[in-house]
Amino acid sequence: MKETQRPTLHFWFWAGVLLTAIKLWLTRGQPVYAIGPAAHDDRLFLLMAESISKGEWLGAYTQMTLAKGPFYSIWVAVLYWIGIPLGLGVQMAYAAACALLARACRPAIRSGFALFALYTFLLWNPMSFEGPTLCRIIRQQIYTPLELAVFAGLVALYCRRQEKTRRQLPWAALLGLAFGCFWLTREESIWLVPSVGLLASAGLFWAFRGSRPQGRTMLQSLGLAAGCAALPVVLVCWQNYRHYGWFGTVEFRAPEFNDAYGAMVRVKSEPVLPFVPVTRQSREAMYAVSPAFATLRPWLDGEIGMHWAEKEMYPAEDRQIRGGWLMWALRDCVVAAGHGHSAREALDFYRRMADEINLACDDGRLPAYPRRSGFLPIWKEGQTLEILRTTWMFVDFVAGYKSFSVYPPLSIGTDDDVRLFRDLTRDRLTIVENATNFILPNQIALDTWKLDTLQSTGKYLRQLLLVLFLAAHPLVLFRLVQLFWTRRLTFPLVLAAAAWGGSLAYLLLNALVQVTSFSVVAVSTFWPVYPLLQVFTIAAFWDAAVWFERKPAPVPTGRRPSA
Repeated sequence: MKETQRPTLHFWFWAGVLLTAIKLWLTRGQPVYAIGPAAHDDRLFLLMAESISKGEWLGAYTQMTLAKGPFYSIWVAVLYWIGIPLGLGVQMAYAAACALLARACRPAIRSGFALFALYTFLLWNPMSFEGPTLCRIIRQQIYTPLELAVFAGLVALYCRRQEKTRRQLPWAALLGLAFGCFWLTREESIWLVPSVGLLASAGLFWAFRGSRPQGRTMLQSLGLAAGCAALPVVLVCWQNYRHYGWFGTVEFRAPEFNDAYGAMVRVKSEPVLPFVPVTRQSREAMYAVSPAFATLRPWLDGEIGMHWAEKEMYPAEDRQIRGGWLMWALRDCVVAAGHGHSAREALDFYRRMADEINLACDDGRLPAYPRRSGFLPIWKEGQTLEILRTTWMFVDFVAGYKSFSVYPPLSIGTDDDVRLFRDLTRDRLTIVENATNFILPNQIALDTWKLDTLQSTGKYLRQLLLVLFLAAHPLVLFRLVQLFWTRRLTFPLVLAAAAWGGSLAYLLLNALVQVTSFSVVAVSTFWPVYPLLQVFTIAAFWDAAVWFERKPAPVPTGRRPSA
């Protein structure tokens, strides 16, 4: 790098630091929104973090212990150990991920201003300081930064494909560790795999196109990334084996649990009820052929079944349990029936139950659909079109940055409910209904001003981001047409495809849940998509800039081009 470029880069670097500091200061006006009784989400993550902070791994085994990925709780525990308030840690993690992606592009984008603009564009995503859902204790707070870190590692490897192994290794390690932790955060993380495969393949293609040594170096880096991705996964599996007798990450990925749920869903019965994958009538039939499943009857047809029953669409006494809740009702009943003293015991029960129901289906004792495993419900007529309509609705919701607000709601719970939230987050909570609150008028006034400033800023940013996102599409369409004729593909175009493709995969997955099980429309649900749409926009304009730079200058009339 020329010495004359260094002062400019330093200027834009410190400009980025200043904008980051301003955002961190403003977002400190957002308190945590605590939902004390949320035993399957917010409270569960903090209980797991509390056990980790005490050196007890995830605590005593219950039906909730291995239900959800542990990495978010590990991260909360680390912040607690260090002494960083959770709200500040959330914003720092997102800023760090944005910085990594900007730094990853540096060999290809050398302009200090362009890198600053890229970083600022990502950093000030208005949904990164949305309050009603993202101020909760939810896994998306670390899930989205990890997603951006994965993209950063892949972009960095491509941009450094001509460099030696030692220059690629840090980015390969980042890619692998980020993906491993991403995999350990939520159970449906498979949606990102096609985008990762596309970008890794593109990097490998261009590396081998440069030279065989470059290709071999890229292969080594991707191999290291795979090893680094496996490392946190294996460590979590080993800890689960030590404490609960099962070598795995979460039981929702265990073949035994998937097979048991799939066996229940394949049983045919009348009537077929919307949103209910396993009706009460199906359960009655399975009790008669599966001794293992029959042991759950006192609870499925009793208090637990009543707790999880869909009471708005069907009579409560029917105990019809809709999709999305059935797996939780099943897990509650298995523990209540005495089959869940350890993970190994619970999974052995699920295997027994699956084998008994599947045998009855296979030998004709139960009318059934083909054998299946997993949580996908039986496909019904008309659902394909409905899922496509819902996906389009989700695209409109996300691209328009709808439901934006920076103001978190009042917290819910008693003093006992929210004590854990105050303790483990090291942060202040919004005013708690039915609990003791300490009113600090000066702090409230300052925080209100900060929130009002963020709300006004986000209002204008939403409009700007929507305009840029829409403008990116004709650029990409033009380049795709040009690609058809010239056969000259660029990496930014592949990056745009990976970002938009990943977004679409995630939205389709949630549309399936929306149509078959329960409503998922919330900013927190779609938080992983918002930065990907920004990455798509960045890649579209980057690709246009590459094309413009490569376009040959017109030859003056009457002159021949030089050789």
